[in-house]
Amino acid sequence: MRVDQHILNDFSALDINESVADLLLSMEELKINHLPIVHEDQYLGLISEDDLLDVQNIEDHLDKHLKVLKPYKISADDHIYAAIKTIAEGNLTCLPVLDAEKKYIGYLSPQELVFDLGRQVSYSELGSVIVLRVAIRDYYISKISQIVESEDALILGLQLRQDGNDFIRVALKINQQDLSRMVKSFERFEYDVVEVYHQALFDEDASDPFEALVKYLNI
Repeated sequence: MRVDQHILNDFSALDINESVADLLLSMEELKINHLPIVHEDQYLGLISEDDLLDVQNIEDHLDKHLKVLKPYKISADDHIYAAIKTIAEGNLTCLPVLDAEKKYIGYLSPQELVFDLGRQVSYSELGSVIVLRVAIRDYYISKISQIVESEDALILGLQLRQDGNDFIRVALKINQQDLSRMVKSFERFEYDVVEVYHQALFDEDASDPFEALVKYLNI
């Protein structure tokens, strides 16, 4: 999944000749806390609402306050996971996208990314999630897959997360509603099962787990 498949262009980047007051007004109208700034088609950086509010004279043009611009950006040919990492690190409400010539061509919206990912098969298919805590030296996806398949199940999605220096957490999306037998199988092979999310834990009125998750996050 490349970034260029998720680019939005419903508003244009703003110029350094804009006043602080106009930038704040644009943020209010667009309901975002960050805006991409360009000059002569070259991307200069991302401005945040907090930095603009620190400016004493809101009639100043932004070119007097270029030091507050942040260098957040992503290339159009990068993987979407790199974009998600950048958005999380900066707590961004939009992430500027640049082409091969470093020119601004659009932006990514965190909310739209959530919905786009939710439409992917591994997220939108019904199922449940099991999270394992595994020593890095003992992590073999082939062994984990064998255990899942021994219970007549399939892995729909997999995510890894560092857990200290020597362990990782392995989140598995499984195409089964009840993981009781799956948990026992992993425990039988001495895997540490730290979290289990059955379908029943989601809103019973939701048609699928992702819909319930979005409702829970109030996106």
